[in-house]
Amino acid sequence: MNMKKAMALLLICLLGLSVVGCGNSKSADTAASSQEKKSITVGTSPIFKDIVAAAKEDFDKDGYVLNIKVFDDLVTPNIALQEGSIDANVYQHGPYLEQFNQNKGTTLAPYNGGLVKYFMGVFSKKIKNINDLQAGATVSIPNDPSNRSRALKMLQANGLIKLKDGAAMPTKLDIVENKKNLNIVEMDVMKLVSSLDDVDCSTINSVIAVQGNVDPKSAIALEDKAESDKYSIVIAVQKDQKVDKTIARLETALKSDKVKKFLEEKYKGAIVPLF
Repeated sequence: MNMKKAMALLLICLLGLSVVGCGNSKSADTAASSQEKKSITVGTSPIFKDIVAAAKEDFDKDGYVLNIKVFDDLVTPNIALQEGSIDANVYQHGPYLEQFNQNKGTTLAPYNGGLVKYFMGVFSKKIKNINDLQAGATVSIPNDPSNRSRALKMLQANGLIKLKDGAAMPTKLDIVENKKNLNIVEMDVMKLVSSLDDVDCSTINSVIAVQGNVDPKSAIALEDKAESDKYSIVIAVQKDQKVDKTIARLETALKSDKVKKFLEEKYKGAIVPLF
């Protein structure tokens, strides 16, 4: 065998080993990517923790484990998700998530469509009819952007204020007419029920109302149904988790007949399942 033939044979052998090595590497990568995460941590709020807990038994089969972490505010669950200390969260509606991404520079996304929806109403311990609201009355509303705009739109729909035309996410600065000179006070959504002792009325969503022992059917005014349809609660994930099989398992557990029955029995119409 001359030198040229020997070099050619050596080169062929080296190329063959390289191809085999690459093939093994790709196989390993594929195997790793196809593995499901068996244990996940889902963030939620005191409002929705019972709903997530109702899905745990179905999720926790075949070696899977659903850990539930409850946060006491509306910001930290999204920060934790962005940073990767939790795998998903269940507590917010789509408009809030979208606004959060814009304000905080996060890149979170809803996993498919909404799970449940609720409605917003005006509640009071002092009056029985929205038309009885006196001049100078105090009204408490949520202080986060999406729920605040929702509350202001509801006050407008019920003839209490008028907002600037075209304000998609209105604030108090967009109020162009306030004939009763209402004192509109913003606060955390978790404090709205307790504020009923101090204000004339409050704009509260039905979930928070029922968990605060306020009958959601006692609302003296409601938002338009078309408006409430926009605010369904979603599973939030990082964008690259949109095809995560374990998150799909979480969604299936949350959309079970068991969870639907739980919602019907506990919330008495305050939360409407969308499955």
